[in-house]
Amino acid sequence: MTTSQSSSRFFKVFVPAMLTYIASTAGISALTNEIDLPAYILYVVMLIPIGAVFAAFWAQLRFALELDEFLRLIQVKGTFIGIAVVMIIASGWGQLERVSDIPRFQVFWLLPIFWSVQGLATTFISKREGVF
Repeated sequence: MTTSQSSSRFFKVFVPAMLTYIASTAGISALTNEIDLPAYILYVVMLIPIGAVFAAFWAQLRFALELDEFLRLIQVKGTFIGIAVVMIIASGWGQLERVSDIPRFQVFWLLPIFWSVQGLATTFISKREGVF
């Protein structure tokens, strides 16, 4: 499979998954602001955005595994940088929350931070390595 075909397959799963994640998260937030739902209904409804996140990560893994070794390494490096940034933010802010009176950080934001950093890092590494 060519890189172009792999990229196309990736975006055909990743984009709908992320749109589902955003729409379901916004919808659930709006719904819970209007209606006091029982916890068991919330648990079931939250499977929608959780499933969308699973689909996005599955698409990323499948994409990386379809690439040659060099391009796969670039994907792994970008993913590692994304994970590192998320862990630094989570642990750093968590320590600040523990010892000071700063506002709580909503863990929800870690996913968009990860995907943004991972995408930017992969793009930067690709350009530096002369991929495009």
